[in-house]
Amino acid sequence: MFRWLFLLPAVAVSLAIAASASAKSPSKLYAKVGPGFTISLKDGAGRVVKRIKAGRYVIVVTDRTGDDAHNFHLKGAGLDLRTGVGFVGTRTWTVRLVRGKAYRYICDPHELAMHGSFKAV
Repeated sequence: MFRWLFLLPAVAVSLAIAASASAKSPSKLYAKVGPGFTISLKDGAGRVVKRIKAGRYVIVVTDRTGDDAHNFHLKGAGLDLRTGVGFVGTRTWTVRLVRGKAYRYICDPHELAMHGSFKAV
Protein backbone atom coordinates (compact mmCIF):
# COMPACT_ATOMS: atom_id res chain seq x y z
CA MET A 1 0.00 0.00 0.00
CA PHE A 2 2.76 2.41 0.98
CA ARG A 3 4.54 1.80 -2.35
CA TRP A 4 1.40 2.84 -4.28
CA LEU A 5 1.44 6.25 -2.62
CA PHE A 6 4.80 6.94 -4.24
CA LEU A 7 3.79 5.58 -7.65
CA LEU A 8 0.50 7.46 -7.88
CA PRO A 9 2.04 10.95 -8.46
CA ALA A 10 4.39 9.57 -11.12
CA VAL A 11 1.48 7.95 -12.96
CA ALA A 12 -0.53 11.18 -12.75
CA VAL A 13 2.34 13.22 -14.21
CA SER A 14 2.81 10.70 -17.04
CA LEU A 15 -0.88 10.88 -17.92
CA ALA A 16 -0.83 14.69 -17.88
CA ILE A 17 2.16 14.78 -20.24
CA ALA A 18 0.50 12.32 -22.62
CA ALA A 19 -2.73 14.34 -22.62
CA SER A 20 -0.94 17.61 -23.36
CA ALA A 21 1.01 16.01 -26.21
CA SER A 22 -2.16 14.71 -27.85
CA ALA A 23 -3.84 18.11 -27.48
CA LYS A 24 -1.02 20.07 -29.10
CA SER A 25 -1.91 22.66 -31.68
CA PRO A 26 -1.97 21.63 -35.34
CA SER A 27 1.08 22.14 -37.55
CA LYS A 28 1.14 25.11 -39.92
CA LEU A 29 1.35 25.06 -43.68
CA TYR A 30 2.01 28.17 -45.77
CA ALA A 31 0.16 28.87 -49.00
CA LYS A 32 1.29 31.74 -51.23
CA VAL A 33 -0.07 33.30 -54.37
CA GLY A 34 2.07 35.81 -56.25
CA PRO A 35 3.83 37.87 -57.02
CA GLY A 36 3.18 37.21 -60.65
CA PHE A 37 2.06 33.76 -61.76
CA THR A 38 3.30 31.77 -58.74
CA ILE A 39 1.39 29.53 -56.35
CA SER A 40 2.75 27.22 -53.64
CA LEU A 41 2.01 25.26 -50.48
CA LYS A 42 4.98 24.69 -48.15
CA ASP A 43 5.59 23.21 -44.73
CA GLY A 44 7.23 25.02 -41.81
CA ALA A 45 10.71 24.14 -43.14
CA GLY A 46 9.95 25.78 -46.49
CA ARG A 47 9.60 22.51 -48.44
CA VAL A 48 6.90 22.17 -51.10
CA VAL A 49 4.18 19.82 -49.81
CA LYS A 50 3.78 16.69 -51.98
CA ARG A 51 2.96 14.06 -49.32
CA ILE A 52 1.91 14.93 -45.80
CA LYS A 53 0.77 13.08 -42.71
CA ALA A 54 -3.02 13.05 -42.37
CA GLY A 55 -4.45 15.17 -39.56
CA ARG A 56 -5.31 18.73 -38.54
CA TYR A 57 -3.39 21.66 -39.98
CA VAL A 58 -3.57 25.43 -39.95
CA ILE A 59 -3.00 26.83 -43.43
CA VAL A 60 -1.85 30.45 -43.59
CA VAL A 61 -2.70 31.78 -47.05
CA THR A 62 -0.82 34.88 -48.20
CA ASP A 63 -1.94 36.53 -51.41
CA ARG A 64 0.58 39.06 -52.77
CA THR A 65 -0.81 39.42 -56.28
CA GLY A 66 -1.58 43.12 -56.22
CA ASP A 67 -3.37 44.09 -59.44
CA ASP A 68 -3.19 40.54 -60.87
CA ALA A 69 -6.44 38.55 -60.89
CA HIS A 70 -5.38 35.52 -58.83
CA ASN A 71 -6.69 33.50 -55.88
CA PHE A 72 -5.82 30.41 -53.83
CA HIS A 73 -8.36 27.58 -54.06
CA LEU A 74 -7.86 24.35 -52.06
CA LYS A 75 -10.11 21.39 -52.80
CA GLY A 76 -10.36 17.69 -52.05
CA ALA A 77 -11.92 15.27 -49.50
CA GLY A 78 -14.64 17.63 -48.33
CA LEU A 79 -12.55 20.80 -48.62
CA ASP A 80 -13.45 23.67 -50.92
CA LEU A 81 -11.75 26.78 -49.55
CA ARG A 82 -10.72 29.81 -51.56
CA THR A 83 -9.71 33.42 -51.35
CA GLY A 84 -11.45 35.89 -53.61
CA VAL A 85 -10.00 36.76 -56.99
CA GLY A 86 -8.15 40.03 -56.52
CA PHE A 87 -7.91 39.58 -52.74
CA VAL A 88 -4.63 40.79 -51.24
CA GLY A 89 -3.73 39.87 -47.68
CA THR A 90 -3.70 36.87 -45.36
CA ARG A 91 -6.33 34.27 -44.49
CA THR A 92 -6.04 31.42 -41.99
CA TRP A 93 -7.88 28.11 -42.39
CA THR A 94 -7.96 25.11 -40.06
CA VAL A 95 -8.40 21.88 -42.02
CA ARG A 96 -8.40 18.13 -41.49
CA LEU A 97 -6.53 16.18 -44.16
CA VAL A 98 -7.82 12.63 -44.61
CA ARG A 99 -5.42 9.69 -45.00
CA GLY A 100 -5.28 8.36 -48.55
CA LYS A 101 -6.99 11.40 -50.08
CA ALA A 102 -5.56 13.74 -52.71
CA TYR A 103 -5.82 17.51 -52.55
CA ARG A 104 -5.35 20.13 -55.24
CA TYR A 105 -4.71 23.86 -55.07
CA ILE A 106 -5.18 26.20 -57.99
CA CYS A 107 -5.66 29.78 -59.07
CA ASP A 108 -9.18 29.65 -60.53
CA PRO A 109 -8.60 32.10 -63.42
CA HIS A 110 -5.25 30.46 -64.34
CA GLU A 111 -5.74 26.79 -63.41
CA LEU A 112 -3.61 25.45 -66.28
CA ALA A 113 -0.54 27.48 -65.28
CA MET A 114 -0.99 27.90 -61.52
CA HIS A 115 -1.66 24.64 -59.69
CA GLY A 116 -0.26 22.02 -57.35
CA SER A 117 -1.34 18.88 -55.55
CA PHE A 118 -0.46 16.66 -52.60
CA LYS A 119 -1.60 13.50 -50.86
CA ALA A 120 -2.32 12.86 -47.17
CA VAL A 121 -0.69 9.63 -45.95
